Amino acid sequence: MFRFRLQRVLDLRARVERDAATALVSAQEAAEAARAEEERLQAARAQLAASLTTGMAMSGGSPSAALPAPSVGELRNLGFLLERMDQRVAGAAAETAAAAQVVESREDALRAAYRDRRTLDRLRERHHDAFRAAEAQADRTAMDEIALTRFTQSAASSAASSGTARES
Repeated sequence: MFRFRLQRVLDLRARVERDAATALVSAQEAAEAARAEEERLQAARAQLAASLTTGMAMSGGSPSAALPAPSVGELRNLGFLLERMDQRVAGAAAETAAAAQVVESREDALRAAYRDRRTLDRLRERHHDAFRAAEAQADRTAMDEIALTRFTQSAASSAASSGTARES
């Protein structure tokens, strides 16, 4: 019966690899959430910028009776909101970059865990091949001994029967 002496280490490495894969998936999900938040903030910023541009165009002097021109205070407030939105977008971009960095480090950890486990897998395969070769050699040796014993017994019995046939 084949028993790999480092099986516990191999099992540990396989568990580390599974944990690394789980951590990678979590990091990828976090990175995707950060990207989605950044895109949402960019869309909100674009909408705010469009409303600021629309407000400035209205104050430019088109005599439209349907929409009153925004006051300077409203335009200033929209500008302040736009600056704040730019800061939030920049913060979200930084979080997205940090999440991407975490994903990259988790990928590296997964590659290292895979490499470590695969190294032990190959060692186990070599040990198993050597075990099977030794087992096959032991079987051949046993068969050779059986064949030699039968041949010797057969030769001895034929010599004994030919010796008794000559005496008669």
